[in-house]
Amino acid sequence: MIKRLTFGQYRCKDSFLHSLDARIKIIYVVVLGILSFGIKSKFEIVVFSLFMACIVLLSKMSFKELIKNLRPFYFVFIFLLLMYLIFSRDQIILGLRYIWRFLLLIIISMLLTYTTTIQELIAAIEKLSKPLKVFKIKPRNMAVMISVAVRFIPLMFIRFERTREAMASRLADFRKIRHIKLLVLNLLEKMLRSASNLSDAMHSRLYNEDIESRKFMKLKSCDYWSVAIIAILILIIY
Repeated sequence: MIKRLTFGQYRCKDSFLHSLDARIKIIYVVVLGILSFGIKSKFEIVVFSLFMACIVLLSKMSFKELIKNLRPFYFVFIFLLLMYLIFSRDQIILGLRYIWRFLLLIIISMLLTYTTTIQELIAAIEKLSKPLKVFKIKPRNMAVMISVAVRFIPLMFIRFERTREAMASRLADFRKIRHIKLLVLNLLEKMLRSASNLSDAMHSRLYNEDIESRKFMKLKSCDYWSVAIIAILILIIY
């Protein structure tokens, strides 16, 4: 399971997306996420989908890796599709559009963690969060919290699979509410224990929320080119 799971994991490659500044990539995730749910017509959906296909190619992510990353969400896609087929069959086209937008949103967030190291994420989020000091929110805490949450995603799937297999070996029937409840409670307990262990480890290493990251970050020519590309995309769609 651990070897097959790739969602949320960084891959070291020499690609255009890997060379972009982490701050720019975080901003792009927000912008593209908004655009993915703002597209309505068939033309806009096709253009945005082709753009995302090009972005995946620029990240040098293989088709096999893409399928593996999306594997944990197959159940969600099937569930949403069944809900439309059962309760809103006359709006199935609209449902397919929403499912496709959700898929694009997952790919957008997936590319961020695929092309950005945890250190770069922490430094970028910390620098982007500096204006929050006005509201007495410490950027270091914000950066660590978000980066840890991102990295806990693959751990959650691993814990879920192990717990499900352990319960299945004890003849658990997941068609019963009682067994589903036990699965959720066991998973929640393990995740809270992992979070507690992480907190203890950070305290033992004298984590200081007042120390800011000293990682030097400077925009390069590829970052400016990427801004131009995103601007062209927005002009085409709108």
